[in-house]
Amino acid sequence: MKRILLPALLCLLFIIGCESNKNELKTGIVSIIPKPASQEAKEGSFEINSKTKITVENQEQLIIANRFFNQFQKVSGWIPKVAIGGNGTVRFITDVNLEPEAYVLDVKSNGINIKAASGVGFFYGVQSLKQLLPVSFFSGILQSNVTWGIPSVYINDKPAFGWRGYMLDVSRHFFNKEKVKEVIDFMAELKLNRFHWHLADDQGWRLEIKKYPKLTEIGAWRMDYNVTDETISNWFGRPVQKPGEKPTYGGFYTQEEIKEIVAYAKERYIEVIPEIDMPGHAQATIAAYPEIGCVNAAPYVATGGVVKNNTYNPGKEETFEFAENVLNEVMDLFPFKYVHIGGDECNKSQWKMDPFSQKRMKDEGLKNEKELQSYFLNRIEKIINKRDRIMIGWDEILEGGLAPNATVMSWRGEAGGIASAKEGHDVIMTPNKYCYIDLKQGHDDLEPNLGYSELLLSTSYGYKVIPNELSEEQGKHILGIQANLWTESISDWGKLTYMTFPRLFAIAESGWTSHENKNWDDFTERLQYQFKKLDEKKVRYAKSAFSPWIDHEGKEKGIEVEMKTEVNGLEIRYTLDGAEPTIESEKYTGPFNVDKTAKLKARSFQGTEAVGYQSNMEFGIHLATGKKAFSYSDKKKNLEKLTDLNYGKLTRKDARWQRIEKDATIGIDLEKMTKIKEVNFNSLRFTIAGFYPPEVVEVFGSEDGKHFVNLGSLDQTEVSKIQGRNKINFSIRFLEKAIKELKIKFKSASEIPSGHHRAGGTSAILIDEIVVN
Repeated sequence: MKRILLPALLCLLFIIGCESNKNELKTGIVSIIPKPASQEAKEGSFEINSKTKITVENQEQLIIANRFFNQFQKVSGWIPKVAIGGNGTVRFITDVNLEPEAYVLDVKSNGINIKAASGVGFFYGVQSLKQLLPVSFFSGILQSNVTWGIPSVYINDKPAFGWRGYMLDVSRHFFNKEKVKEVIDFMAELKLNRFHWHLADDQGWRLEIKKYPKLTEIGAWRMDYNVTDETISNWFGRPVQKPGEKPTYGGFYTQEEIKEIVAYAKERYIEVIPEIDMPGHAQATIAAYPEIGCVNAAPYVATGGVVKNNTYNPGKEETFEFAENVLNEVMDLFPFKYVHIGGDECNKSQWKMDPFSQKRMKDEGLKNEKELQSYFLNRIEKIINKRDRIMIGWDEILEGGLAPNATVMSWRGEAGGIASAKEGHDVIMTPNKYCYIDLKQGHDDLEPNLGYSELLLSTSYGYKVIPNELSEEQGKHILGIQANLWTESISDWGKLTYMTFPRLFAIAESGWTSHENKNWDDFTERLQYQFKKLDEKKVRYAKSAFSPWIDHEGKEKGIEVEMKTEVNGLEIRYTLDGAEPTIESEKYTGPFNVDKTAKLKARSFQGTEAVGYQSNMEFGIHLATGKKAFSYSDKKKNLEKLTDLNYGKLTRKDARWQRIEKDATIGIDLEKMTKIKEVNFNSLRFTIAGFYPPEVVEVFGSEDGKHFVNLGSLDQTEVSKIQGRNKINFSIRFLEKAIKELKIKFKSASEIPSGHHRAGGTSAILIDEIVVN
């Protein structure tokens, strides 16, 4: 009996072993960003496993193939074989009839063909192939016994524009070379090809220059004042460096690191454009070499905000000698044909008082400081042109006359770009309304306290790169589009990726895909697949467009609440008691009224799956609702905003905020004897514009409107002086008392503190609803 069972048992174990060794098939979907010019999905898939053979025709293709297929080692433990020549199941095939950046990707169940005319075309074909992999591939975690399925599809693709860029400002916050390489990596995946590197500004010089070592010894370092997330937008009003203090915050790239990064980008078919800001935005430069500055030049690197004494001196010949020496070293390091010199927001008032500048104007017959700027830029352009390079400047370089061969980067809207293109100059479109990804991307109260103003994902995606005002011939001068990330509030990598994604997906699609081929609903559907990949990579990103946007309006009998999502077709579920919303919660079908204090929580759903982030907002219905609020200080001026149930958002542009001047006193007529025990309100700290919270608040009550007693007070003197942008809640609690009239006194600082760009000016207070309970 034992002899019969043993062979059977061994056979069974063999079968189980075979089953356990069978590879799991994981297959991706066709969801590529930027959207290809033409694609046709088909049935079936191609399986990549350890036995897959890839054949290429030359060394360049071999490098491209190896760089991609070597990634299978980390997630699978094996690498498909790549060889020059032969007939593999994945083949790179040269097609000289295709345009340089174009490619054809043909995936069938029995093989994959990638066709292109050049290395960059093959590289982009591989980037699309990578996006067809299943999301788990991007986790970087070893997954043994997996076969990777590529869905069958035919793609014929090429870019709409030759310039598809991303700008990173490393002056305001420094990112080391490894992080810069990560930037280049995510650019490459989105087929972006121009890395604009903002290397010098008022707040830091980041590039080693051998001839001028003080640029990095002094110019690369500023004071660090332990800025927290709460005050990260504290860019104006930071204390300046004091005598004897040692700057500790900053960093720079050595020339060897620059060469390494330029080479790293080149391998990914990305050209690097350095920006050295001049003649303005040069405080870090002037701190290192004050002899090329103007009268009253400050001897320290700026800590933030607008700097008044930050310009090169165009009246001194040594200034141009310095600029030429610096730019020659820069051009030695960066082989691409473009050099960016900034040229924006130049503080020309310095030139008005500088004797060298005024003498230059007289000697050259220049009418004004705008023409002096044009004189400066024309000389700088000659330095650049002498090396067969092209100068790029922000659209301010149009002021006083555009340098003959310059390319314009249009950021203050499209007007500068349109004017330049009409004059025959090449233009890169990067208007802040569509391309500044350091702007907020959702509801002010629901987003992290990063950035300023607003750029929604849908706004960015909807941008048409070639303006309608241009003829077909003039439109040829529009080289392309670029996303710009200024880093005043971007102090770490998580903030960088949060502000970059998903808006960089949108801008990349505008640069690669023709405007006629773009579709918002299609884009947001593809975007969700990209989100899953970012999740696998553990990359922080914004889900704002998929999240409920909460608006409200105070009514006579409560608050009307309205909700929406930027992305179409989502369902919103919500609760009013502070509970977490689920698919079973109340479905939002239209505006509704809240007639008692509520804690609203809302979530978007696509089918049964929650998407976006949860949006929370509290609405208080209180004893002073609808009662008359007035100013004791201003002839009893009506202040109806303070009792109308309209709560202010985290922006000074919100009309719900009530502005009151320093040391104001306001009153609320409760109309009848009312028992109260608490008064609270929000004050908007928005110090960039001179709005500070009050230092001291005192609350008084009266039974007859004539005789008042002190109910309570709150001293926030220290808090009120902090620079930044957020809402400060004032809550004054006291023993319950019946009153008929309420009086609230506000005391604020008489002047904006020193260090602010408007130091000495008069501050003001913004408050919203006075909540009385």
